[in-house]
Amino acid sequence: MKTSCGVLVCLAALAFALGACSKKPDVQKSVSELEQAFPAAATAAPPATVQAQPAAPRPVPRQANADAMVQAALAAARANDYAGGVIALQAAQARPGVTADQVMAVQRAKQAMMAELQRRADSGDARALAQLKAIERTRSQ
Repeated sequence: MKTSCGVLVCLAALAFALGACSKKPDVQKSVSELEQAFPAAATAAPPATVQAQPAAPRPVPRQANADAMVQAALAAARANDYAGGVIALQAAQARPGVTADQVMAVQRAKQAMMAELQRRADSGDARALAQLKAIERTRSQ
């Protein structure tokens, strides 16, 4: 009896894990989680602006703290500049003092933005492809 109960628990855990893996990351949801994980960055972020075409990713000063980097990432995400958001989040994640929950929120946001860029690039969006290449260049430095 114990083994059948254990098997059921394992099957339920496997079904849950597979169900979670099949969902595609949602940028807006992950940005909202990021705002909750970094409340100081969320309250200091400028209001959302709509741009016809995102500008080139703006570098965040090396001495900036994680909140400033997340603030830059939030502003970039609101402007659909996912490359700028990912690059800022890469830097924020490496800053001292970032908690485990914050690292997980940063990782989810990066994953959602990268997935959206990849989806756009796969459907022929040249701008998304250029943004993916910009992210790749920052990783190779």
